[in-house]
Amino acid sequence: MRRFLQVFYAIFSAFIFSLALQNELLPLGSPFLGIFALVPLYLAIRKADSYGEAALLTGLQVLITHLLSSFWLGFFQGYAIFTLGASALGTCIIGTAFGTLLYFFVGRAKKRGSIFTKTTPVLSVLFFAVVWTLYEVSKSKGFLGYPWGTILMSSYKWPLIIQIADITGTWGITFLFALFSAVVGEGVYLLCHTGFFYGKTLFYDYKWTAGLCISLFCCSVIYGAFQYTYPRVPQKFLKATLVQHNGDSWSSTEGEASIMQAQRLTEKAIEKSLKNSGVKPDVVVWSETVLSYAHPEAQTYYTYVPFQEGLYPFIERMQVPFLIGSPITINSEEGLFSNGVLYIDQHAQVQDYYAKIHLVPFAEAVPGTEYPWVRDFLESLIGFSSGWMAGTRYNLFEIPLESNQTVKISTPICFEDAFPDICRQLYKAGSEVFVNLTNDSWSRTNSAEYQHFVISVFRAIEFRTTLVRSTNSGYTVVVDPRGKVIADLPLFESLYLNTNIPVYKRTETLYYRLGEWFPILLTLITAACVILIRIKYD
Repeated sequence: MRRFLQVFYAIFSAFIFSLALQNELLPLGSPFLGIFALVPLYLAIRKADSYGEAALLTGLQVLITHLLSSFWLGFFQGYAIFTLGASALGTCIIGTAFGTLLYFFVGRAKKRGSIFTKTTPVLSVLFFAVVWTLYEVSKSKGFLGYPWGTILMSSYKWPLIIQIADITGTWGITFLFALFSAVVGEGVYLLCHTGFFYGKTLFYDYKWTAGLCISLFCCSVIYGAFQYTYPRVPQKFLKATLVQHNGDSWSSTEGEASIMQAQRLTEKAIEKSLKNSGVKPDVVVWSETVLSYAHPEAQTYYTYVPFQEGLYPFIERMQVPFLIGSPITINSEEGLFSNGVLYIDQHAQVQDYYAKIHLVPFAEAVPGTEYPWVRDFLESLIGFSSGWMAGTRYNLFEIPLESNQTVKISTPICFEDAFPDICRQLYKAGSEVFVNLTNDSWSRTNSAEYQHFVISVFRAIEFRTTLVRSTNSGYTVVVDPRGKVIADLPLFESLYLNTNIPVYKRTETLYYRLGEWFPILLTLITAACVILIRIKYD
């Protein structure tokens, strides 16, 4: 019966966790559910009798959470075996490994004769939050990094709380939410197993641990209120047209139709801009992978395609610079291509490109494809035998303004706006505005669009800069340095957005200066405590 309840706790935690994230019922998620989502898991680990038991319970929780919250990865057609299957397996393995560490600090608390017996609430609660934070850091980093399905994503609707991202990155938010769940979970455990007034030491420790949690939340809210209301005056404005053509990513005949639709929307947008303000936009932004054929070889092709009016003659007629998602040829002889963004000036001349640096594992980057037998196996399995080549340059595009000023923009592609290390390097290079080009239309779900949006919003806060997302089907949006939406388009509709993008003075936040200092500190503290406990008390 006890083990049945523990499994139930883990599954129940996964359901609350998934509902707290952006989903089809709650499009922007629920922070209220988020702060309670880990309570059942805490209780399950607290009652575990072994490392293996805690590992399996944690692995089960994170696996179900992943499948429920990222189910849309299964819509990636032939790649679903990798996008959903491999990511679920990887998440489960990472969660299982961290489950053993959770047991070390939480489950072992029942053991007699250890340091845990006298200071159970302090160690159990604090280190549950620490370990969970390190778990979310681990699953969000490296080649297999997947920052979706993290508790921090549930915090979006509490704008005062999320302002601490410019200090700790998003991991401070994870720590706060996990700490709250642990405090509540420990309170339930003590109430059910000892009674609050059984042992003054335990109650005293619990009281001060809960007080610490409340204090941290209060400090975060006060800091957030200051940052959210702090007056930020733009130094200049970038007049942009964002084109959401809403093409079908899986249609083999969509290529030319998508370009034609983007052209029609662009022309309407420019006509409206001229009518309303008498000036054209400074830049037109199309989404990721609007073009199917790689540049520079395809430049001649797109001079005549679409046949109604070739792309390059159209750009020359519009007399406006364009940013367009397109494959880039890196080495034609070896067939090496990158997922990129072209910067085409108002005279229809390609000035530069940015090649995506962080590739989607198993969808864009497939390990082992340098070997013929691996390519043959993949070709027979899913009809896919190679991947993209990662870019190496954190380069920017300098867009001229009507005021004779310029704006340096960076263009993280697809899910690169979910990775703070990529955006930090782009910001270091001098970026004044992040302009993300994305194509999430393949998911055909609102939750996928909103989850990508929410995980990207933190980049605006971390670096106190403007974030723009120009997408195929959504969520096309402009976000200010507070993480507040100032302009957007509805999902899955063919529309354009004419907007004045505010450009602020570049600031060096603590997170920008120190990077991932918070998880590094937590790692050092955890390692030191594990060693100390092993040497002194075991």
